Amino acid sequence: MIATLVGLAGHVSPCLAEEASAASFAWNREHHFRELEQLFERARQQSLANVRQDFQSIVTLHRRALATVSTSDQKVPFGALLTLEQTQFQLAALAAAHEALLADAHALITQARLVVVQAARRWPVERTDVHEVIYRVQYGGRAAIEEALVQQRTASLPTLTPLEAVASSAPSTLIEGVRVHSGDIILSRGDAPTSALIARGNSFPGNFSHVAIVHVDASSGNPTVIESLIERGLVTTSAEEFLKEKRLRLLLLRLRPNDPAVQKDPLAAHRAATAMLESAATQHIPYDFAMDWQNPASMFCSEVAHFGYRAVGVDLWAYKPKLTSPGLVRWLGDMGVKHFTTLIPSDLEYDPKLAPVTEWRNAETLLLDRLDNVTLDVLLEAAERGDRLGYAPLTYVPGALAKLWSGVQSALGATPVIPRGMSVETALRVRSLVNTVHPRLRAAIAEAADRFEKERGYLAPYWTLTELARKALGSLRSELAPALTAAPDAP
Repeated sequence: MIATLVGLAGHVSPCLAEEASAASFAWNREHHFRELEQLFERARQQSLANVRQDFQSIVTLHRRALATVSTSDQKVPFGALLTLEQTQFQLAALAAAHEALLADAHALITQARLVVVQAARRWPVERTDVHEVIYRVQYGGRAAIEEALVQQRTASLPTLTPLEAVASSAPSTLIEGVRVHSGDIILSRGDAPTSALIARGNSFPGNFSHVAIVHVDASSGNPTVIESLIERGLVTTSAEEFLKEKRLRLLLLRLRPNDPAVQKDPLAAHRAATAMLESAATQHIPYDFAMDWQNPASMFCSEVAHFGYRAVGVDLWAYKPKLTSPGLVRWLGDMGVKHFTTLIPSDLEYDPKLAPVTEWRNAETLLLDRLDNVTLDVLLEAAERGDRLGYAPLTYVPGALAKLWSGVQSALGATPVIPRGMSVETALRVRSLVNTVHPRLRAAIAEAADRFEKERGYLAPYWTLTELARKALGSLRSELAPALTAAPDAP
């Protein structure tokens, strides 16, 4: 089931290309995914003892592949990595059927994730084929075990998953029971439709939409989060205020101690955070809607970590894809994006310079996350067919007046209604997505998913959820205009 569950989120075609300009990733394994769904359904009908035997057979293959990956050198073990992709799906499928297997499946998939990210330090991760196979294991494994978790709707797994124990000489403090060091990077996922668009709207649909960097004062131990927000640009906030915002998931990353910059200066990560703290304190840096990651005059969220670490000689984002899918490029262009080789928040977790330290998630937020994901996935499929976000022409004049008023608000130091750097047209399209298209489609998908669960007795796997979402969009298409305008030849 689980791969069926997994994502199948790619919007266009495919894989193992060798240039960074390749089309968006897609799993393209529908037959195997349907077999996994059948595995799940059979396991639900069998005793735990019988299923455990199958589970242990898969564990044997899984560990054999892990051993091959962990001892690999510069040569990427593609075969073993693809075996891990498959065994993770199978382990999670059985765990989705029997809760007693969930903890073991979670531990094995977490182990695979860490073995791969550590081995990747020896691989040419800037190559698209290498990035893709890492993505298949890491993203696929996370998606698989999370689908098992939401199927079980259980609290048997902790919400906090410790990953690598990574030493750091930078100042530190405890935040919600986690030891956080100055220079640590937080990846997060918000609950807004725009967050889902950022997470899913890239060459490798991901889990995260936002990047922030933590500064810990060496004297007081007080933590400060530095980030760039659409409404305000580069800002600082307390860790407490940062965590008050609704987050569907969080991942803490840390610069590895064997990085040359850390070996030269053990406080390199702290200096990276200090550089961005000083920038936020001494100048107003607006949000970068164009996503020009090489110009520090304005910054989107990824640039905060990029420019902070560049100041100490560390180049993050080992893989920088060029977004080329026509529909995605059109939609992002309509949102003000002008640079399509850029720093994708979710891609940062695959950078081998960084170690994953701790991840937070729970079943409740994962259900929200997957519903937002599937909504955006089918909208981006529609974008590839030519659909566009739009707005009613009569709303332009009020929008223009709001833009003028926003200029006054900015001059007075208030948060503007329309952020600086965002055009009236972009603001109206964003409003269409946030207020009309996404919530109405999301609600229709949720209703269809509820019906499926009542009829079948289990949560709709992600692949099935995707099919339900496509049907929901088809039935709503005429009602969503002009917020979403169908291509002329759309069915």
